[in-house]
Amino acid sequence: MKKMILAATATLAMLASCNKHTDEIADSATGSVVKITLTDKTPETRAFFDQTAAAESWEKKIGTLTLFVFDGSGDAVLQRNFTAAEISGQTATIPVPDAAPGQTYSFYAIANGSALSGIGTLDDLRSQTESEIADYNGTFDEVTTKAKRSAGFTMTGSATQVIAQAGQTTTVQIALERLVSKVAVQATTDSKFASAYPGRVRIASATVSRAASSVFYFDVGTSHSGGTQNREYSGETMPLSAAQTFSHTQAAKEQSGKYANLFYIYGNEDNMAAESVLLTLEGIYDHDGDFGTTDDQMPVSYEIELAGDSGKAINRNTYRRVTVNISGLTGADVAVTITPADWEGPFNQDVNIGM
Repeated sequence: MKKMILAATATLAMLASCNKHTDEIADSATGSVVKITLTDKTPETRAFFDQTAAAESWEKKIGTLTLFVFDGSGDAVLQRNFTAAEISGQTATIPVPDAAPGQTYSFYAIANGSALSGIGTLDDLRSQTESEIADYNGTFDEVTTKAKRSAGFTMTGSATQVIAQAGQTTTVQIALERLVSKVAVQATTDSKFASAYPGRVRIASATVSRAASSVFYFDVGTSHSGGTQNREYSGETMPLSAAQTFSHTQAAKEQSGKYANLFYIYGNEDNMAAESVLLTLEGIYDHDGDFGTTDDQMPVSYEIELAGDSGKAINRNTYRRVTVNISGLTGADVAVTITPADWEGPFNQDVNIGM
């Protein structure tokens, strides 16, 4: 599984006895010093639509990092923004006020997210959402070479750990996952089309629709893509899932006779049945194969539902490869095969479209 790891090493110590080598020690008389070490796997270089799921460098770059720490009652005891130097050096030493051996603490991290304020409890944090999916998407050339969202890809993760005894080390690891799922599309006509039709199909654009417009920062395993669900925070009921109103159209990129598109959509938690995200391909069929003449052309459209795994929602941090094999001029016959593999991925979806 391709994830970034936050290795948080917490060394129990009385704050009053700490050395001055760190400026993170509060004036509190009790607590634990936490050494946060940020590690990252070197991204592999790969071509578009590659079988591997390695993240691109811009998909895993961290520009900002905020750590939230909560005690066993769910009350916030620390909110800490890493400095640029700490992110670059991949380490920081911080205190956890009033922490004592045997106590359970929860550690939540948000990378590249919007600044959050007023987080007094764990429920406050879990109720926070991001609604910036449009910022992740752009032209094919843009999204295959850089992060379109200026702050980069928002990633989150959490872990719960019991503070170790005095003199021992408490180690906490947090796996960071992107809020988005990556959808790569490659469409082409197959041999059946060539034997049935004299002309050619050119795909002009692809559109994703019925996608979530926002997402919770932290996946608690209770939301889904369609319908109305709710969950409670501190007695307050709030919607589980965002409206499925996001859509984005992208011009197709022709690559050696195949048509490519790349989208990012918000992932959804995976324990509920999902309404499928819709992928629509729009193109032109030219009867003689010469797109320079237009009197023998007709528009064509193909719709493909991007279902999740085993009927569930499309998970965040996954990479889906959608292969569209065009056998005819309509989408009446569609065969779909999904093979899971891990961004966490790719999930391969092969679509055969015939007459």
